[in-house]
Amino acid sequence: MESLDAWLLLNASGLTTLRQHALLRAFEKAERIFEAPNSALAEVEGIDISHVKKLREAQRLTDLVAIRKAMSAASVHLLTWGSEAYPALLSEIDGAPPLLFVQGGILREDDQAVAIVGTRKCSAYGRQVARRLSGDRARRGFTIVSGMAEGIDGEAHRGALEAGGRSIAVMASGADITYPRSHERLRQEIAGNGAVVTEFAFGAAPLRERFPARNRVVSGLCMGVLIVEAPARSGALITARHAGEQGREVCAVPGNVTSPLSHGCHMLLKDGARLVETAEDVVEGLGVMLEAVPERSMSREEQPELTGDEAAIMKTLSFEPRQVDDIVEVTGLQMAAVNATLMMLEMKGLVRRFPGNTYVKIS
Repeated sequence: MESLDAWLLLNASGLTTLRQHALLRAFEKAERIFEAPNSALAEVEGIDISHVKKLREAQRLTDLVAIRKAMSAASVHLLTWGSEAYPALLSEIDGAPPLLFVQGGILREDDQAVAIVGTRKCSAYGRQVARRLSGDRARRGFTIVSGMAEGIDGEAHRGALEAGGRSIAVMASGADITYPRSHERLRQEIAGNGAVVTEFAFGAAPLRERFPARNRVVSGLCMGVLIVEAPARSGALITARHAGEQGREVCAVPGNVTSPLSHGCHMLLKDGARLVETAEDVVEGLGVMLEAVPERSMSREEQPELTGDEAAIMKTLSFEPRQVDDIVEVTGLQMAAVNATLMMLEMKGLVRRFPGNTYVKIS
């Protein structure tokens, strides 16, 4: 059995992500799960005969040829948990999706991401703030993540795209379903300048119970979450809760104290969320140094050509300060070579030196 087919069967089984991870830990490779006898499957912690039955039903009933044809027609590819291409931040959360269906592409630069979410029935104020903050973050090189819903989510995506930045949309349906339908054009724009992702199989409808799971992926992909406008009972607050549980920064925009649309944000602020009035507040809340991410045009000018040592060092750097000793340890290069290369990277405008002999990536 091909490895990706096994991942598709595991996804089709309907088992919870925690049970899928238990099986993956026990058998190490997805294909071994379906090669194992029922008795061995049932010995895995958390797996009983009812779960084994679901695995066998998926193995017997899933039309893998049809799924692959649908994926090809929709230009969708797969990312598997544990693979090098799987989003690094998302891989850290409990119950990370074992399989992601992706239209577009997720890049290493998308590790510097912020989620901007809020209510579907937002005010003109909420739309304006979401779009402005999204565009400002995109111009500083942040990827904007949201749920592609109407209202605040849609404005967040549009703000990033208008600024020439990248955006990632996380769906609560299968990759063959656009929800809402009115966002089909927006979806294609996002896929062309980022990615549209889902953990749900083809044909999965956007049912109410799938949105909380979607929200944990939204926050899991990001360094932090910004709630722009949300009533006291809102899916955006679920995203904020997931962010807190995942150790991510939670930020909120204050609003009119008489508006029900502001109550959720004000609740978060009372509970310790960072108050955001400007885009710089978001950066500071993430613990990223403003000097490391200067606002810039997103014209995507060609980057300077890098030598092998320069490329190796750039891979070790992020937008938070890193000691030269750490760079030496990770790259395996000599101290003299690292210092000389860092000087060249600084001259090319790709890194910046800070006190304490630390460096950050600025491009």
